[in-house]
Amino acid sequence: MPEVTFSTDQFTYRPKLIEAGTVYRYTKSNIDGSCPARIFIYVRDNDYLEVLKFEEHGMDAALVKAHMDWKTFSADQLESWVLTPNGEPRPQASLSSSFEDQTFTISWQDRNDIIRVGHYPVHIYNFDFISLNYILRHWKDPEGEVTIGILQPNFDPNPETMMKYEGTVLIKYVGNEARDGQPCRKYMIGGEGLRNHNGVMWVNRDKSINQDSEIPIPDNPDWESFKFKFISCKHMDSQQWTAFIDDEIHKLKTK
Repeated sequence: MPEVTFSTDQFTYRPKLIEAGTVYRYTKSNIDGSCPARIFIYVRDNDYLEVLKFEEHGMDAALVKAHMDWKTFSADQLESWVLTPNGEPRPQASLSSSFEDQTFTISWQDRNDIIRVGHYPVHIYNFDFISLNYILRHWKDPEGEVTIGILQPNFDPNPETMMKYEGTVLIKYVGNEARDGQPCRKYMIGGEGLRNHNGVMWVNRDKSINQDSEIPIPDNPDWESFKFKFISCKHMDSQQWTAFIDDEIHKLKTK
């Protein structure tokens, strides 16, 4: 069995750089802008993220709660639900990590699969690289390069395992470039973990968050490619966030 590799020493946890209570709004789409989905990322506290996702059909929403592990600079627990305007939240998949075993366990319905990880930090592409986005402010040398591991759900019919470790990708700084009128660091991102494709990521120099990403392969078969574009941010306390979710769910179309 191949030895697990690490690049966690290239990160230093700096809690003062985390703005708890911030809601970051993004649009996920194909690179040409088609099939847009609205994404809201709520930083509940230093360790927990909540992500609300509305796809273009407007019939339901997805809510994902993630816990960050600052030893591995990865999300080590995720839970997801489907939200509809006419029913209780419906649990979907959950994911949990055992760093001691270098594994993740994915649970869905009555099935549990265990996946061995080959590199840390490790991030889920299907989670729109949101956990990767969240660790960028802790990168010691943002004008260098770093390797990360990639996990991805197995979208094949009747999959042997529900999740796959895809391999690693390299994130490499290539220069400064304005994006959406904002000063950014530009990175190339690609490698085995992205099926040997290469994409581009622009990271806002002031906010240390993803300003825009364009990768030519999708993170979900409902799309043809991947674009993740920052729209805005604002502050909400936990009550305001809960009220925001309720209000948005009530706007959904009923079947």
